[in-house]
This record gives sequence, structure tokens and C-alpha cells, in this order.
Amino acid sequence: MRLNVKNIFLLTLGVLCGIILTSFILTNPFKPTLILTYKEFQRKNLELNQLKNQISILNKDIENMQQKLIEYQNSSRITQNVLMTMKNELDDVRLFSGFCDVEGPGVRIIIDDNRNYDISDDNILDYITHNSDILYVIYDLKNAGAEAISVNGQRIISTSEVTCEGPIIKINNQYIVPPFEILAIGDPDALYFAMTMPDSKIKELQFRQLYVRIVKEKSIKISGYNRKTVPKYIKISK
Repeated sequence: MRLNVKNIFLLTLGVLCGIILTSFILTNPFKPTLILTYKEFQRKNLELNQLKNQISILNKDIENMQQKLIEYQNSSRITQNVLMTMKNELDDVRLFSGFCDVEGPGVRIIIDDNRNYDISDDNILDYITHNSDILYVIYDLKNAGAEAISVNGQRIISTSEVTCEGPIIKINNQYIVPPFEILAIGDPDALYFAMTMPDSKIKELQFRQLYVRIVKEKSIKISGYNRKTVPKYIKISK
């Protein structure tokens, strides 16, 4: 009887130990440890070093690309500045060369022949507006600082001719007749003062009894020269 009790106790104890051991194993799964051979270690170490080298090369490539990006951005800004400067200079050239429409303050001058002259008067030519009269008025305006001038819609540029063609005048190869409307953009006060000086061409025209009217304007629009000019003799000097 004692033997049976002892056996039962040992059996029960064994079962309990088995349950506890099983529970421990289930809750703490076994993680096998990888054991490398020496050759495998060398291979893995070589792969690691190669990977480190690749990472180092990639980092250098990234640095180079970042530097190039910075240089490109700086170059782009410089290029934009250069282009903007060139555009401004080109606009200035077009503005003063007479090839674009412009506007600004200035004066409006109307000159017309004396329609009441006596045909038998020996000084009959004094009552007519000549090309030289228009030319000298243009000179006076330029000397007074006019930045743009037109005569009856013809823009005055460096190659504009003002010639006499019998009873009419030719400017820019276009025939114009009186009355002549001269527009000039500049300081209205300075232009008006220059036109009314005692020794000005306008004063001479008034003395010859031609019709002359000068008006200061807050805003004048002058069209650009719209025909192509081809140089025949000049070229850029090297």
C-alpha cells in the first residue's frame, strides 16, 4: 500500500513537472544560435566591408550632386542677372534708337505757312515753311534735351532725311505737307523755354509771320520708326 502511494506521488510530481516544463517551452520558444565557420565569417566580413565601401561611395556621390546643384543654382541666378541686364540694355537701345513706340511729357508744336501773303511780295518765300526750318527746329529740340521727336507722324532717327521736294517736304522717304505737327518728348519746361528763346528758330518763324503754336503736354505718344534700315557703309570696328 505504501508503495502505491509513493508511486502515485512520484507520478503526480512527474506530471506536474512535465506541465511546467511544457509551459515554459511554449512561452519561451527556443532560438537557435547561428554558429559560423571561419571561412563563413571571412566571407560575411568581406561582404560587410564591401557594403560599407558602397555606402561611402554613395555618400560622396550625394555630396557631389549637392555641390553641383548649388553651383547650378548660383550659375542660374548669374545667368538670369546677365539676361536681365542685357534685356534692359536692349530696351534702352530700342528706346533711344527710335524703333519702338514711346510716350511721356513734352511739347506739341504746330507750324503752318502764312496763308495771307501777297503774291506780289518780293519776300514771298519767307511766308512758306521750308525743310531747313523744320530741320533747325529739330536741332533746337535735341539741344534742349528732347528724347524722341516726330514730324507729322514720322519718327526722327539718326538716318532720317528732311529734304525739300518743291512745295512739299520729304521725311523718311515720305512726303508731308503743312501744317506741320512736331511732337517732342522731354522736360516740357526746358523744351518750351528753348523754343521761345530770342535766337531760336521758332522766333524767326514768328518774325516771318508764319503760324506757330507751342503747347506743353503732360503725355505725348510717338510711334516708332517702322521701316527696315540696312547699313551700306558702316560696320562694327574690331
